[in-house]
Amino acid sequence: MHLRPRARIHLNNIAENWRTLNAFQRTGVTGAVVKADAYGHGAEQVGQALCDAGCDHFFVAHCHEGVSLRRAIASNPVIYVLNGPAPYEEPLYRENALTPVINSAAQFKTLVTWLESGGRFRNGYALHFDSGMNRLGLPISDAAHLSEAAKQHPPALIMSHLACSEEPTNAMNSFQLEHFSQAAAHFPTIPTSLSNSGGIWLGSDYHQALTRPGIALYGGGYPPDGTSLLPGLTLEAPILQVRVAEEGETVGYGASHRLNKPTPLATVAIGYGDGFPRSASNKGYVTIDAKRSPIVGRVSMDLITVDISAAADLARPGVYAQFIGPDVPLEDQAVLAGTIGYELTTGLLPRVTRIYED
Repeated sequence: MHLRPRARIHLNNIAENWRTLNAFQRTGVTGAVVKADAYGHGAEQVGQALCDAGCDHFFVAHCHEGVSLRRAIASNPVIYVLNGPAPYEEPLYRENALTPVINSAAQFKTLVTWLESGGRFRNGYALHFDSGMNRLGLPISDAAHLSEAAKQHPPALIMSHLACSEEPTNAMNSFQLEHFSQAAAHFPTIPTSLSNSGGIWLGSDYHQALTRPGIALYGGGYPPDGTSLLPGLTLEAPILQVRVAEEGETVGYGASHRLNKPTPLATVAIGYGDGFPRSASNKGYVTIDAKRSPIVGRVSMDLITVDISAAADLARPGVYAQFIGPDVPLEDQAVLAGTIGYELTTGLLPRVTRIYED
């Protein structure tokens, strides 16, 4: 019996989610965000699966992520590096056919230096404008100047990023769309990209030439009614021990949970040392053969205790409890833990064995 937690990565589900998202695209194509090791799912394996499904535009955060992805997938797909280039990275961009995303005047200057010294990028570069998020991006007010400065080497893509797309009625969405349109108007022949996962559900005005789903590929986010996404992974861990604790006894560090009746308990081999958050203490739940068992007591480094009253006839050492998956939606567990699905999957640590399933 293996005593470690495991994440079964469902590559077919991720590919099917991409197809579902692609079906919403009416004005262009659908890319895939695979930064942070594909949100903890494995960028190389996910990239290969999505290439096979027909995806040919990928987004990573850092140059080294792009290099690793390029080695894993075909040479044709476009790989955008969202955080942009550092001056010393020019050979890596060129040799691996990476597409730099320019976020600042300093990065644009770096790009121009590369181009004027004979550097060429097979898939060009992208300009990222800040339409209201105040994170990365060039000021909208610089668009006119940049359109002139870039005439000799025009960008391949104009993009921005939505701050509140998971809230369909938030006025910030239309505000950003309007401001991004002002920047894009200075580049009338250049394709545009605005939508992340949530933006896809906002309608075709937001889709533009290229959508950039991230968390939705992996089964997260909040799709509209009638649209279902499949879990990108199943996180599960084995039961190590089963016991019955008596009324009035306590569970775990700090004695934070006191039992009000005799209760069957199972100790499960996962904890914050594996990336499952301590904030789920006394809040989250697992399932054992689809029967829900609440987490009781604190999440510790290596162990979690669950109340198996609903599954006492099934729970025994070696049986796996599900923490994320078909019976425990990613966003449900995240809300109970006071976090977001992104943090749960990207936070899974190396002790969690990854098993890739087609």
